Amino acid sequence: MSESSPLVIRQAEGRLFEALGAPVWRLVHPNTVGSSQLGMSLCLMAPGDEIRRHSHDYEEAYYVLRGAGSMYVEGEPPIDLEPGVAVYVPSGRVHGQKADRGEPLDIILALTPPPVEGEPPRFADPSE
Repeated sequence: MSESSPLVIRQAEGRLFEALGAPVWRLVHPNTVGSSQLGMSLCLMAPGDEIRRHSHDYEEAYYVLRGAGSMYVEGEPPIDLEPGVAVYVPSGRVHGQKADRGEPLDIILALTPPPVEGEPPRFADPSE
C-alpha cells in the first residue's frame, strides 16, 4: 500500500476471511493498512462455532476478549479460553478453537508476518 495508507481502521473496513469456519476480520494487514511484518485480526465466534484445526508458517498469539471456549494446540493439553487468557501458537503448530460453552467467543489475533491474501492455511484434516 502507499504512504497514504490509513493508520486507523474500523472492523467494517477490515477484510472478512471465512475459510476457517467462523468469521475472522483482518484489520491490520498489508491490504488494509499496508503493514509488512504484522497482522491483527478479530475472530467473532457464535455459540457452537468452530475454527478448523490448521497450521501455517507464521506465529500467532490469541487474546480472549469475551466469552468462553476451548482450544486445541498440537502437543498441549486442552486449553480453556476465557477473558484475559493469552495463547501463543508457534509457527507450524496445528491449532483450532471452539465456542463450546454456550456463549459467543471473541478473540483478538496477532500474526507475524501477516498471512498472504488468498493463501489458505494447511488444514489438519483436509476432508472436513
